[in-house]
Amino acid sequence: TKSRSRRPASSLPSGAMWNSSNAAASRAAGADAMLGDVRALAAQMGAGGRSLLPAAATLAAVGTVPALREFAARYVRETLAASEWPVILQAWQLAREGKARELIALDQEWTRRNAAAAFAEASFRVGRRQLGQLRPLRHERVVLRYLAALEAGEARGWHPVVYGVTLAVFNLPLRQGLVNFGAQTLGGFVDATEQAHRLPAAECQALLEEATAQMPALLPPLPGATAFQACH
Repeated sequence: TKSRSRRPASSLPSGAMWNSSNAAASRAAGADAMLGDVRALAAQMGAGGRSLLPAAATLAAVGTVPALREFAARYVRETLAASEWPVILQAWQLAREGKARELIALDQEWTRRNAAAAFAEASFRVGRRQLGQLRPLRHERVVLRYLAALEAGEARGWHPVVYGVTLAVFNLPLRQGLVNFGAQTLGGFVDATEQAHRLPAAECQALLEEATAQMPALLPPLPGATAFQACH
């Protein structure tokens, strides 16, 4: 599902070669690619598989605006805030500290928790593509070791883990990155449901904005102010 006007602004990179002279341009040029993958993955899960919510029915059954609003609220509380944001934050911290072994262990733990989920293949397919785009960063040893573990079959490359690594290696604003992840993921679900059930676009947009507005208050504890600064 292609994103529409509801996509929020972002500053996330695609993983292209990075240096001080093209940093700002690279961040801007790659934002749509990174978040486009997140949004496309969400739309794919919404259209064809079980939702991320542990006890929820498929999105195919979320056929009304009130049901979609409840789904959005539960996703933000029970999946985004409780599971996805924490693993993104863990991956960000481990990548910043150069702890490749622990990062790979985090990926393996996510595999144990999610390998049987219907969205699993789509999730690590997107993650692998994004991780592969970081390959030119040869000075980032944690990225190279993560890639080596992926190629050896010791890691899957789940997209929340790779997303956290990407935020870290490009020194991007952490708060904004987490909220953008949630907004884009939920936007993909909403797009898929709106199209499948021909729901009113204005009402879907309104409920998405309502859910997105609640996200900052639900963020996990974040590191100090320096983590919120993008490099220029």
